[in-house]
This record gives sequence, structure tokens and C-alpha cells, in this order.
Amino acid sequence: MELLAAQSINLLGLALCIGAFFINNVTWLRIAALGGCIILFLCYRFDAIPTGNISNITLVLINAFYLFKVYTHGQLDLE
Repeated sequence: MELLAAQSINLLGLALCIGAFFINNVTWLRIAALGGCIILFLCYRFDAIPTGNISNITLVLINAFYLFKVYTHGQLDLE
């Protein structure tokens, strides 16, 4: 049961960090990114279940998508 709780908290942090890429409101983006990073830092600090491979691959794919989008459609409208 303890392992399930640690894994759930770890995945919540991962979801917050990845979800921050899709938030348009700057305040909520900062809150989600900061909360996710704090959760992931605490999980890694106490040697809970690492999701480093999943998060790294996902972040690379999201960044590649946005680079492709900028390259093909011009600059993104961030406002």
C-alpha cells in the first residue's frame, strides 16, 4: 500500500510538470510547474519510484512538437 501511495504521488508530480506545457494562464502555469517540480524533487530525494525515463522522453517529444510547430507555422502567439 505504501508503494502504491508513493507511485501515485510521483505520477501526480509528473502529470503537473507535463501539464504545465499546455496551460496558457501564466499564474497557473507557474503554480503547476513549481508544484510538480517540488513533488518530483521530494520523491527522488527519498528514493521513491523514479519516473525519470518517462518524464525525459515525454519532455523531449513535447519540445520537438513545439519546435516543429514554430518551424512550420512561424512564431507562436504566446499572449
